Amino acid sequence: MLMNIDQWLNILKHSHSTAGIPLLVGGLGLMLFGWRMWKLCVMASFGLIGAGLGAWLAGPGGDQLSYAIGGGAALGLASYWPAKYAVSLLGGLIGALFVMQSVSAMGFSGSALLIVGGTALMACTAVSHLNRQYVIIIVTAFLGATLLLSGLCVWVMDMPGLWGTLRSMASGSLVVLPFLILVPTVVSAFYQLAELRRTHADL
Repeated sequence: MLMNIDQWLNILKHSHSTAGIPLLVGGLGLMLFGWRMWKLCVMASFGLIGAGLGAWLAGPGGDQLSYAIGGGAALGLASYWPAKYAVSLLGGLIGALFVMQSVSAMGFSGSALLIVGGTALMACTAVSHLNRQYVIIIVTAFLGATLLLSGLCVWVMDMPGLWGTLRSMASGSLVVLPFLILVPTVVSAFYQLAELRRTHADL
């Protein structure tokens, strides 16, 4: 993986507390109105993937910032016009990521992990294409919940006692972190689906 959870938490830990505000606002915006701006969300998601790929290709000794900006801009722009297909691929990537995380915790590694990940990517992409409307809602809800949780983490990290308790709970149980992300994701998905049906919009 280009960036694991510990690396992301380390970035948040060294961020200023005001960084939590845009994360919270962006997270709530996606959770409430993600289906209205799904093309922009898909473009931003692939931009982040491209930035991660660019930084990874540059390596620790290279010009990571330039590569990250170039990769993010290229992949983000490339995903805007074929957004209907790009969102299917994004759903496939998220599904494959969850599958790979699960099987790696069970001891899979190397070529076996890659085979499982590739199979999961193809299967999840196909399912996402057939259920594009629901995938748009789930993806925007998931990204919004992740941003919201990240923003809360920035503030909680300034409270050593509370942060230590939450960190020990998350490291001691594999259920805590998925539960913290799953609850706001499900709430957001149901809300967006209700709004979509109320307005009779077509995605």
